[in-house]
Amino acid sequence: MNQKMTFEEALSRLQEITEKLESGEEGLDASLRLFEEGAKLSAFCKKKLDTAEQKVRTLTQPDEQE
Repeated sequence: MNQKMTFEEALSRLQEITEKLESGEEGLDASLRLFEEGAKLSAFCKKKLDTAEQKVRTLTQPDEQE
């Protein structure tokens, strides 16, 4: 997985992988590779979302010194 991939690109690729796996057309080895890639993409997206959520919380919390 490309570390410079954007959240949107990762999510799009994850959608493609999900569709391929749900179709049942891939063989076992290909399905395992796709599943592994999907798991990495899912973790990447979760990390990006967690980071964004933390930024929003930081920006929206009242300043402790006021």
